[in-house]
Amino acid sequence: MTVRVPQVNFSKGELAPELYGRFDVDAWQSALRRARNVVVMKYGGVTKRPGTRLVGEVLNAGQPSRLIPFQFSLTQTYALELGHGYLAPCALGGRLLENEQPITAITNAANAWLSIACHGFAVGDLIFITGVAGGMGVLLNNRTWAVTAVTDAGTVTINADTRATPAFAGCSGGTANTSPPIVVTPPTVPPPAVTPPAPTVFYGGGIGGNRLKD
Repeated sequence: MTVRVPQVNFSKGELAPELYGRFDVDAWQSALRRARNVVVMKYGGVTKRPGTRLVGEVLNAGQPSRLIPFQFSLTQTYALELGHGYLAPCALGGRLLENEQPITAITNAANAWLSIACHGFAVGDLIFITGVAGGMGVLLNNRTWAVTAVTDAGTVTINADTRATPAFAGCSGGTANTSPPIVVTPPTVPPPAVTPPAPTVFYGGGIGGNRLKD
């Protein structure tokens, strides 16, 4: 005769192999022999772990990078991409970006020229491109590109070779700027010098230990 004993509490998580036969231990009654791809909930139940998806390529594939989870509050969680000299936060299935700006033209060149009104970019800035129509979008969309040159307030050059792609067929999304964005540069004032306090001197005491003198 088979006896089925229900188990509704898994708060102890997964058992170590040394506890497989220790049914006399309280943890044995509220644990799992094997728990894979699940998250143990604080009230005793288990649920499937969240899935993963491709948000974007790392910003610098030539250097090692690492993803670190960061929870700011109960409703705000992020994945921080730490690379060589940069930190890029991701949330809600995408990267955290500035306001989206429309692209009105892209040239076919070894380093493509982008026409973006009042872009406000500088050499070395990173641009995440999406919404480009046609065959050119196959190369540019959902990737991050670096600004290699700034021609004027409405034109930048990026490190994308578009010579072999079809001509620019338009781009959707974004709101055009009417004036360059204001860049606030923090003051470079060094902090004041701080004199460290004098060290504490220990003197030998009697029975009971040492005494301190400032």
